[in-house]
Formats: sequence, structure tokens, C-alpha cells
Amino acid sequence: MQSETYEHNGYSYFQNFFSEKELSLIEPIIIKFHHSWLNENIDFFKKGVVNSHSLTSSKKLNKREKNVLFDFISSDKIINLIEFNNPRFLNTQLFFDPSDLHQKNYWHRDIQYTGLNEEEQKKVIKTQNVLHFRIPLKKESGIELIPGTHREWDSKEEYEVRNSLNGRKSSDALNTGRLIALERTDLLIFSANMVHRGIYGNSRLSFDIIYCDDDPKLLKFRDKNNLPIVPELKVFKNNEIFK
Repeated sequence: MQSETYEHNGYSYFQNFFSEKELSLIEPIIIKFHHSWLNENIDFFKKGVVNSHSLTSSKKLNKREKNVLFDFISSDKIINLIEFNNPRFLNTQLFFDPSDLHQKNYWHRDIQYTGLNEEEQKKVIKTQNVLHFRIPLKKESGIELIPGTHREWDSKEEYEVRNSLNGRKSSDALNTGRLIALERTDLLIFSANMVHRGIYGNSRLSFDIIYCDDDPKLLKFRDKNNLPIVPELKVFKNNEIFK
């Protein structure tokens, strides 16, 4: 079951979860956003950026296109997989390959970029829920994860690699890593707090939807411009995720 796998390992993998019909609704919108983002952020891209965010607030997408994304984000098929109480939509991201195909990837926890010190991080990961729903639009090498680290702190080796300490690099291999290769139509749910890294190559293009607890400490990172306007909330299923 998804809950058992997630709570034990920090991720759940669903093969052939989406139909081509479902992907065909969102794919043109995502590609349109990506092309416009590349045109406007070519300097960042050349400096090694491997993701963009905030598709639902993009000025390059029209109201209809944004509503298609909101429908998808709040659909029963997705929301019914979230098993913690009162989930909230946090943001969207789009992951792609770096401009330099020799660029190294890196082990990290998303929580390390939130401003919390390490003692706070160790405490928070015990209970906090921040989930990525990764939706690959093409076959890709996927993500490498350290199972269980969504609730547990790094081992000595994992910590040294993640933080590039004692001669180690954040791109070094870890024996504890588990590679989850992804095909188009698959879905991977994983905790943002776990130790993980994206695997570059194959011109990857993955759409991520991020959900989190109804917690002010998390929702302070949410941009209200990424949400539907209040008068339109009622047209979306499970619209409490936007509140």
C-alpha cells in the first residue's frame, strides 16, 4: 500500500499511473511555460540552473491554461493519494537537464535551504510532511533516494557527502542510494526532506507538484500568486488545498 511504503521508505512509486489523455491536457501548457522560461532566463540556465517554478503564476500562461493546471493539481486521482490531514498546495516546479551535460548532480534535503539550523531540521523531519509528486513527461533516469531519511538523519557517510566534507563531494555515489528510473505515465511521490538527488540525462522534463502540511511555518513559503483567485475556488475539486 502507498501509506506503508511511504511511511517506511519516504517514497511511493506508481507505474503507468497516468493515461496519455491525462498527460495530453497538461503537456502543451508545461512545454509552453518551459520555452518562455528558457527565453527569459537563459543566463541562469547557462549558470547551471536545473529547475524552474511557479507555473501557475506565470504571465505567459492564460487563465484557461492555469485552470487546466489547477484542475489537475486538485483532482481526486492525485489528492486521494495524500494521507496526512489537511494537505495544502505549495508550488509547482519543472525539472530539466543543465546546459552543461557534464555538470554534476548533488545529494541534498530541501529542508537544508529553509534557514533552519541542523538541530531544528533533525526535529522537524520527524513529523513534517512536504511531498513532491513527480510526473515525468518522457523517459528519464529518475531520482536517487536514501530510503528512510525522510524521518531519520544522515549516517556519517551520507552527511559528509551531502555537505562535501573531508574530501568528499556532494555528487559522490552512496551505497545506501536507491535509483528510481521513471517512464512517461509514471508517478513518483517522495518526501522533500529526505536525502535525494536528481539524475541528469535523456533531456529530462518532469513536472513536480508540491503539497505540504497546513502549517504556517511551511505556508510562509507559498506565493499567493500561485493560487486561484478566491471567487473561482468553488470550481475546483478539493479546493481546500488552495486555502
